[in-house]
Amino acid sequence: MQPNPPPWHALDLRLFHALGAGRTARPGLLRLATGWARRGPWVLLVLAAAAAAPTAAPLALLGVALLQAGALQWLGKRLARRWPTPRPFGTGHSANHLGHGGRAGFPSSHALAMSAVVAFLAVCPGAHSGALGLAVATTLVTAWGRVYSGAHFPLDVAVGLLLGSAWGAVLGSCLVAAG
Repeated sequence: MQPNPPPWHALDLRLFHALGAGRTARPGLLRLATGWARRGPWVLLVLAAAAAAPTAAPLALLGVALLQAGALQWLGKRLARRWPTPRPFGTGHSANHLGHGGRAGFPSSHALAMSAVVAFLAVCPGAHSGALGLAVATTLVTAWGRVYSGAHFPLDVAVGLLLGSAWGAVLGSCLVAAG
């Protein structure tokens, strides 16, 4: 049994369909979207390592960036359990192109973790700005891919990006201030 949709569901549906996602997805774009949705986090890991490389302690910085993102992702999954919202494929608006489980999708844990890593590294002095720019692009394209492939509604991803960015920036700023 699927939970009731949240009050903003009508807006989410309009945005979802405006992106051309769901049952109207174009095959070429769908292949691109599912590829990024699956592999984007791995691309981000490589870019995060490149961004941390010029810093004084690159492995420590990368490790802390990943740990804080993992902690936020864990919290996000707990939030999803408390506030279960259906995914597009769970409401019949899309096929399950990623073979995703049926648990709640708000907020997107991919968006939470990926944006937390990028924001954390962005506030750390010495991080490579070119790699950070590519990491931002990777995070956004992955977020689009998760929506286009039917794993999330747009607001699931938008809230994940906002919360993750705020979390990462605050923790990164605290690390810089303490250092």
